[in-house]
Amino acid sequence: MSNKAIDDLNQIKAIMERSTKFLSLSGWSGIWVGTCGLIASGVLYNWQTKSLYSYQELSLSDPYQTAYTATNLLLLALITFFVAVTGGFFFTIRKTKKQGQPFLNKVTKRLLIRFSVPLIIAGILCLIWYKYNLLPFTLPTTLVFYGLALYSVQDGTVNEVKIIALIHIVLGLLAFYFLDYNLLLWALGFGLTHLLYGIILWNKYDKNSL
Repeated sequence: MSNKAIDDLNQIKAIMERSTKFLSLSGWSGIWVGTCGLIASGVLYNWQTKSLYSYQELSLSDPYQTAYTATNLLLLALITFFVAVTGGFFFTIRKTKKQGQPFLNKVTKRLLIRFSVPLIIAGILCLIWYKYNLLPFTLPTTLVFYGLALYSVQDGTVNEVKIIALIHIVLGLLAFYFLDYNLLLWALGFGLTHLLYGIILWNKYDKNSL
């Protein structure tokens, strides 16, 4: 087979892959999300060390004056989620524009829907934990369902997503079992794992495109 024929086949293969997969994930998105996760973990750890109450004893109605309250935990989670997702989308959309491709197409819309369903379920569960003062379960819940969300879209994007998904699911299950260490496991998942994933993604896919 001639070199031209091989090149033509490779081009056809690339076109077909782009039509069925979203391959424009930015490494900077992973770095951004990981940084947000580590900062949030640091804030929560600081609140814990300054509080006279343990994580398991925290109640919505506790009268003590401290930043470590159930309401502040919920606000921290919402702010972290919003900042992380906004930054992640920003870097990914910027990469797709550099590649001359639209961000929203049939592939990305399908993946976003599949990705959102487990996250919505996780949000509902976390509100239930919040209502019944079962706050130690919130961090493991976010880890497990975020991992499930990633796994649900792993066949439609880069191969590394499957590994990240499985890591988060395992860390989430461990966090359910070892509740005293759930913040550490959460930091390893959303913080360190995302950070390393972003660096690997940047070196593999983004670096050569600069």
